[in-house]
Amino acid sequence: MKHYRVNKLAKPDGVVVKTKDLLASSDREAMQTAREDPDCPVCDVLQAGKKIGSIT
Repeated sequence: MKHYRVNKLAKPDGVVVKTKDLLASSDREAMQTAREDPDCPVCDVLQAGKKIGSIT
């Protein structure tokens, strides 16, 4: 399992409003978990400090 950080944003490329940690076995799984989170309409997903994707 890898550690991921999900940053909820006020708007795309905006200010971070909230952060959440999650564990996933792959980048794809982390993105899917974040995409399904109702608290994450606009989010960036990071792993080891690198952005792996955005949800808008």
